[in-house]
Amino acid sequence: MEEEKKYEDQAEQQQENVTENQETTETDIDENSDANEDEIQKLKQEIESLKDQRLRAVAELENFRKRAEKDQSDALKYGIANFAKEIINIGDNIERAKSSISEEVRSNESIKSVVDGLDLIAQSTMATFEKIGIKKIESINQKFDHNLHQAMMEIEKNDCEPGTIVQELIPGYTLHDRLLRPAMVGVSKKSQENQGDKAIKEEEKSEK
Repeated sequence: MEEEKKYEDQAEQQQENVTENQETTETDIDENSDANEDEIQKLKQEIESLKDQRLRAVAELENFRKRAEKDQSDALKYGIANFAKEIINIGDNIERAKSSISEEVRSNESIKSVVDGLDLIAQSTMATFEKIGIKKIESINQKFDHNLHQAMMEIEKNDCEPGTIVQELIPGYTLHDRLLRPAMVGVSKKSQENQGDKAIKEEEKSEK
């Protein structure tokens, strides 16, 4: 009987040990599972942070590329601005020479070839201007635009709207889409007599 009792006690003790070990193992598994979940969450956050950094780096690189391309394009288009300002003076001198030749002189056969040669030079100059992006500003009969024109005088004219360009003193030019030199112009205004009539009419209307 004592032997049997001893064996039963040993069996119960072993069973208790097994149960304790099982509970300890389950606890360790639960703790490891929680630790793994935290680690996975941290890794996910790091991945998202790296993705964001990568996208920012790509965006910055793209912006840098676009700026570099624009700077290069602007350098090619506008790098000749100083040279262009000098050569339009040549065009001015040619136009002055043409305008100084009277119709009587033009009809003189002895110098007709010289006049024709001057006209060809003027045409060739304007063609060269267009090739490199220099364009003459249209002024006469245009509305005054402070972005393109510089008013040098006011001229009384009643047959057009005030602020209309009626005289061009010096032509203006653009280089591609940038102003190279404003046109020096005369701008129309109503005569003093008409301005007085207009003021009287406005006064009569206000009295009514």
